[in-house]
Amino acid sequence: MIFFWKGLLALVVVVLIILLIIKLVKRVFILIINSVVGIFALIGFNSLLNANISINFWSVIITAIGGLIGFLIVVGMHYLGWAF
Repeated sequence: MIFFWKGLLALVVVVLIILLIIKLVKRVFILIINSVVGIFALIGFNSLLNANISINFWSVIITAIGGLIGFLIVVGMHYLGWAF
């Protein structure tokens, strides 16, 4: 009977670890997609409006984490003269 409970506990732990890994990979994948979309949005904004926003690590990270709101923050900070 003890072996049954140990096996069941091990199975539950393995399933929880797998679910945690899947959730982590999903979040990383979303950040990668947001980064690529943010880079294209910044490039498009620069080329269409001649804004000269520098595309660097921080502007990509802000856009990746914030999505569209992050993109608007980067553009707003550029036009206010605070950064980028």
